[in-house]
Amino acid sequence: MYGTLTMGQATAPETVTTSTPYWVYFTDKGGQAFDPYAFFDPLAIQRRKTAGIPVFDSTDIPVDPRYIREVGSICDSIDYPSRWFNALAIYAKHDQLNTIRSLPFVSKVEAMTPMLLEPAWQTTGKLNCRQTDLLVQQTAFMEGALFKEAGLTGRGIRIAILDAGFPGVDTDPVFQHIRSQHHIISTYDFVKKQEWVYGYSTHGAMVLSCIAGIYDSIPVGLAPDAEFLLARTENVIHEPFSEEKNWLAAVEWADKQGVQIINSSLGYTVQRYFPEDMNGKTSLIARAATMAASKGILVVNAAGNEGDNRWKHIASPGDADSILTVGAINPNTGYKSDFSSIGPTVDHRLKPNVSAFGTVMASTGHGTGNLEETSGTSFASPLVAGFAACAWQKDTTLTNMQMLELLQQSGHLYPYFDYAHGYGVPQASFFTKEMKIPKPTFEFAVDSTGYIEVDIRDTSGLDTMNMFATPPLFTQREDDEHEPISAMNASRAKPYLIYYHIANASGMLRRYAVIQVQSHTPLTLSMYQFKPGDQLSVCFRGYVHTYVFK
Repeated sequence: MYGTLTMGQATAPETVTTSTPYWVYFTDKGGQAFDPYAFFDPLAIQRRKTAGIPVFDSTDIPVDPRYIREVGSICDSIDYPSRWFNALAIYAKHDQLNTIRSLPFVSKVEAMTPMLLEPAWQTTGKLNCRQTDLLVQQTAFMEGALFKEAGLTGRGIRIAILDAGFPGVDTDPVFQHIRSQHHIISTYDFVKKQEWVYGYSTHGAMVLSCIAGIYDSIPVGLAPDAEFLLARTENVIHEPFSEEKNWLAAVEWADKQGVQIINSSLGYTVQRYFPEDMNGKTSLIARAATMAASKGILVVNAAGNEGDNRWKHIASPGDADSILTVGAINPNTGYKSDFSSIGPTVDHRLKPNVSAFGTVMASTGHGTGNLEETSGTSFASPLVAGFAACAWQKDTTLTNMQMLELLQQSGHLYPYFDYAHGYGVPQASFFTKEMKIPKPTFEFAVDSTGYIEVDIRDTSGLDTMNMFATPPLFTQREDDEHEPISAMNASRAKPYLIYYHIANASGMLRRYAVIQVQSHTPLTLSMYQFKPGDQLSVCFRGYVHTYVFK
């Protein structure tokens, strides 16, 4: 989990087994009769029809109960079955595995993968002026007021949150409007196998607030009228790792109940996989996220907090190609937060897809109605999930993949992208206003000495008393560690940033950077470093232009 992990109210100790968790995969589903109209919530049926997905699909048929009973008679205990992967989660000792593998309906047995839960940080206390401004800006930077003016509040959109606990959600004034509308549709604790989820880590309550919370009439998130399913999938009290079985079980549960959006802040990194495995196809959880997308669900996942660690890169399932992976930007600088994990995937696909504030004001999770300042891509992800709910409310005929593409196009940097920011922060005006072609704010100039320059046309607001070149504020080469520069004054930073990337002929980025504009010619590059087909793309004040080298 990428975000702050703190404890809510006290709870009883949870059972810990000495057996090892495994997945048992079956050869078939035993020829069971299956009626999807009786099995699924009507919203799940409608979502499939909207997406053009067959209502009857073999992956939706439950695991054969006879297979579950027979395997259960051999192993120490059984856990959740997965209909999507025709598999059963079990706890077993090594000497039981050979017997299980010999069963005629068992295709294979695999060890289960742990998921590292990764905290960020937080501060608590009464909101000061700066924190109140942060609360306003975390939605204002996405033009959230335009959604509210258009009556787009997430109404009619069902969202599942997979997290570590939701203390205070049943009592906190920040969520009173959700409770009064009876918009918590269902809850389930996949760790303790019970419906009650209002304890344990405060993380889930913080995430929910970033989707739908309201504090003293100020929106914490953008979708206060959405419906919610709350799934506790992580045990952060006694276990340092979360097992993938709970995540997979929760996603299948959410699918059955007709959710359109899933928000998740989980990821695999160093515990089993290597960076070269981050291809969207290796880990089970990435394949599960892809399966959810194939069922018409928009999966929104945090990029991770490994950006300033040795790992650096986005973890699975954020590497899956059909989900929306969200990076974090620093509210004080307007560009990538140091901790935010970077792309691309090992097969060179763009990740993250978009970004949002990675330092936010969120519910404390203590039921007091207070907020606290906290950081992590865990909180960028729900900001985007709430944004997506509002955008989808405007046109519910869109499929999940159409919505994913539109969310990318709504990014404030689009069509520019890089492996730190994706397409930038989604903007509500893309969905609520007629988009105008941006006016050119710069032009390329090639001089006789072999240099290409970016010449600024739009100089309004530039500090002409301080016109000098500055080094990149953030830069990344594919073969280098990134070296973030200390944050500059926020009031000067956000309007005057220029983003650029250098791509080869196939579109792979070799370098990307963010620089502060303090002169009419903020960027000068030698032509000799480029090859035929290379592309230099620059974004400044909403205008993007690309120069192709010949």
